[in-house]
Order: sequence, then structure tokens, then C-alpha cells
Amino acid sequence: MMSDLEKNRLFRGIKDESLSRMLTCSKAVYKKYKKDRIIFEQGDKIEELFVLLKGRVSIFRSFASGKKHILYELDAGSTFGENCFLDETENQKYSALAITDAEIIQIPWRFFSCFCDEACEHHQQLVRNMLGILSNKEQLAVKKLNIVSSTSLKERISTWLLEEADEEGIVRLRMKREQLAEYLGVARPSLSRALMKLQEEGLIELQRNYIKIKDYKKITNFL
Repeated sequence: MMSDLEKNRLFRGIKDESLSRMLTCSKAVYKKYKKDRIIFEQGDKIEELFVLLKGRVSIFRSFASGKKHILYELDAGSTFGENCFLDETENQKYSALAITDAEIIQIPWRFFSCFCDEACEHHQQLVRNMLGILSNKEQLAVKKLNIVSSTSLKERISTWLLEEADEEGIVRLRMKREQLAEYLGVARPSLSRALMKLQEEGLIELQRNYIKIKDYKKITNFL
């Protein structure tokens, strides 16, 4: 478990011995969640930070209509539940679902604001790391806003492709088609038709596990 924690950005710069002491001092809890189990629901009062050791988690919002909108998905090494960092009285604005079997460390928020003499230096490092994580989550939110504010489906897909593509123009598909549709805020059949149309026009190449952008100029013209 310690090796998994060391990979997490939250504990960057904190040595093994100090990390072990901090986990004990904070009263952190280790939990396992089975695939498709809800970790917490929108509106829940949460008093801890969630550190994902293994597995994959989906962060989503639900609406009265029954629709679900995926905000983003997280891999091992990520944290979630940070929206209560500055206001512990705030309820969760979204839900978290284990989309694979997951192992999670849950750290009470009070530990981040209660400094002790023995671990003060490491506490400060932990808070600095937490602020960096919050900044990264803000960037994710801006990225999602850029996508969902697009006026057409082609523009929305193009924005997503350009945001996710690597240097070779490859977008690795880590979501199933239904999950991707929920993330983009469109119906799955509409997404499938739009992707096929882009492929027929020679702009992209669809593969099972990835999409390759073949014509950056035309894709960019949709924006």
C-alpha cells in the first residue's frame, strides 16, 4: 500500500516514515469498493478526502430527469472530494462511482488544518500538495466547460479530440462509448453517427482503443 501512496501527488516529497506516521495520526481509513458501487452520492455530507490507490472512479452529476452527466474519470494515483477542502460544511455537488474494483484511503479533512509539533513540516508539504491538486482540478473543470459550451456536436467532439490528443494525434479511449457520450453530454447514437461521419470525411481514424486525428486543420476549423 505504501508504494501506491508514494505515487500519489498528495504525498509528493513526504518520506515513508513520515507518511506512515501521518496516516496513523490522521486516522485514515483503508477501504475496498467493488465495481459499480457508489462511493458517495450527490448531496452527501463528506468529511474526508479520497485517495485512489487502485482502480478507476467516475465522477458524475445526476439530474431530476434521470440523466447522468460524467464530469471526468480518475485513475489510481488521483484524489477526489476536494470541493469540501475550504468549506467542510458544503455538501457534495457530484457522485463518485467505482467503475472497477477500487482501493481507497479516506483521510479526515480536519487533519489538513490541525498541525502538530511532530509533523508540522510534513503537514505543510501536504497542504501545498493539496493546493496543487485543487489547481489541477480547476484546469479539468475549465477543459470540461470548453467542451460542453460548444454550439454544435462536431465542435464539441473536435474540442474534446484536440484536448485529449497526444503528440502523434492519438486519443486513447479509456471510456466506453456510452460513458463518452455522457461525458460529452450527447446521446450515444448521435455520438456514433458523428464519429463515423468524421471518419468518412477523412478527418479521423476510428479504432477499438483509440482515435487518430488525420486532419488537424479541418478539425480545428470546427472550433
